[in-house]
Amino acid sequence: MTETIGPSQRAFRRAQSDQAQFLKRWLAVWVALLTVVVLVVIVFLLKITDSLSAINNNLTSVDSNAAGAGGNVHRLPDQVQAINQSLVGIDPALKPIPQQAVDILNTLTSINGKLTTTDGSLKDTSGNLRTILGQANDVKGMLVDADDPADGKGVQNIHQRVAFANGVGNTGRFGTNPDNLSAAEGEATAIIAGLNDTNKHVTSICRSPAVLGAKAC
Repeated sequence: MTETIGPSQRAFRRAQSDQAQFLKRWLAVWVALLTVVVLVVIVFLLKITDSLSAINNNLTSVDSNAAGAGGNVHRLPDQVQAINQSLVGIDPALKPIPQQAVDILNTLTSINGKLTTTDGSLKDTSGNLRTILGQANDVKGMLVDADDPADGKGVQNIHQRVAFANGVGNTGRFGTNPDNLSAAEGEATAIIAGLNDTNKHVTSICRSPAVLGAKAC
């Protein structure tokens, strides 16, 4: 048997479908924001990795220079000078790191602010959707009540009430109507027939020669 879907059910299902599509769009926004955060962190980690690689290369040079100090004590000042020169090369590589950390912190702070704003918007949207759902339930209740109220005088049984008034057809819960329109029509027909007979008699009397001096009716 095919299920009949009323207007109230279609409206309710449409509201559910709109709500699901809206939540999918917001989920896509969240995924996009998280992707941006991950990409930003990866970029800054790559920069830090490059800086650490440069530091490692300079430290390798320092270690190579320091290894010869044990076997050639007379050239220790030269070795110290070489170490100093290597450290001078390390210093420029270390200087950008604090600023890069500050940039990462600022970027993450900005993203956190945007996510906080988005979270507030989602909470407001959730509240609005709850209100709309409540209104839809109220409308559904009114439609159900209009379709089949407790007193039986709803949209669903209009045909039964018409049959009850006419006295013909399926009257359902309303039973038999002794004062239906069909009975009233029969009585009116009988009354009209009686009036026609009365009119004929009155006309015959008016035209009778026995009524002297009377005007013709």
